Amino acid sequence: MGNHVHQPDFGTGEKSLGIYSFGILLCVVLTLIPFWAVMHGTFSRGETLVVIFISALLQFLVQVVCFLRLNYSTEQSKMNVLSFYLAILILFVIVGGSLWIMWSLRYNMMH
Repeated sequence: MGNHVHQPDFGTGEKSLGIYSFGILLCVVLTLIPFWAVMHGTFSRGETLVVIFISALLQFLVQVVCFLRLNYSTEQSKMNVLSFYLAILILFVIVGGSLWIMWSLRYNMMH
């Protein structure tokens, strides 16, 4: 007989200080890059927007992997990732549909 307590599998994997520290470091760097691009003004407006967008996307991915701990290590974690994909799909449909409706209304109002 052991005193082993069964921990439920939430699909988040092993938590460690190292992965959180790495995530914070990457997030700080990915915040400073667009800040530097805007403050120094060495890029054109379009290039600066691309730098901001890419940094934001990379920071989003870092936060999903390092802090939400989404991965494919167990069956539960695979379900977590699929649920995340579904939430992203629903978000794109809602935002895209709303923008499409607003554009159509604007077009119809002007013509």
